[in-house]
Amino acid sequence: MPSLNIPHIQQVKSGWCLPACVAMVTAYLQQPLLQDDIARWLGTDDLVGTPARRITRLTRQGFDVTYNDFGAVVDLEGWLNRQIPPILFLLTGELSYWTINTQHAVVLAGFSGNEAYLFDPAIDAASMTVPTDELLLAWSHFDYTYAAVEVINP
Repeated sequence: MPSLNIPHIQQVKSGWCLPACVAMVTAYLQQPLLQDDIARWLGTDDLVGTPARRITRLTRQGFDVTYNDFGAVVDLEGWLNRQIPPILFLLTGELSYWTINTQHAVVLAGFSGNEAYLFDPAIDAASMTVPTDELLLAWSHFDYTYAAVEVINP
């Protein structure tokens, strides 16, 4: 499965991983948004972040949001096949490139063999390649919760 060409956007404040992920996805969908606006709409705390479920508030801004409390890899593959990059909620302690364990959101760009391609708003590298098993373990701490954001066509 090829990786989606998602623009990398780094989070501008420590608790803004979800607004940055939404900004990446909406820019990819040709509907760019500012992190400041997204953070305001989601009620993001600058230090603590945003409860995952608040991503559904984007429906008030004209987006269709699928929020799944217990997803599976097959769900993610389905979204990727539709060219929609899902946002995954996870614990960073299971990711080898992280040194702390914290709740976080990342954008999934694709899978290839035993590897997954992520866009992590907390780092300045464009795309991260991690073992799929590592990603699944990190994701499991959030019961495989993910969100998919789509533009509603008029």
